Amino acid sequence: MDRRRTDALSPRHLARRATVTAPVSAEEVLLLWRAVSRFRSPKNPACAPRGRSARSDCPLAGRCPRWQQADDRTSSFDEDLDATERRRASWPCSRLLDLLDPDVAHFGYR
Repeated sequence: MDRRRTDALSPRHLARRATVTAPVSAEEVLLLWRAVSRFRSPKNPACAPRGRSARSDCPLAGRCPRWQQADDRTSSFDEDLDATERRRASWPCSRLLDLLDPDVAHFGYR
């Protein structure tokens, strides 16, 4: 691993970085939560790959298993609620939405 990259991941560097993170208001967190929720909504999600090259506008698409699985809406009709929730919990946007709530004072830190 590159030395600079290792230094960037050190606890000392991360602690310094945490102090320069800009504070956010509850309203800003709510707006971000709404934007992510709407972007990934089940009906015609904006994060769906489109076009000939099947590219997504979602910055998390490269790490998202959603589009390598069966259609979410169709699958939800055939499986029980627990299976649907487990499958959706594996999506990066779901994990991001779980982290966002009005108690967040800094992104990534509570």
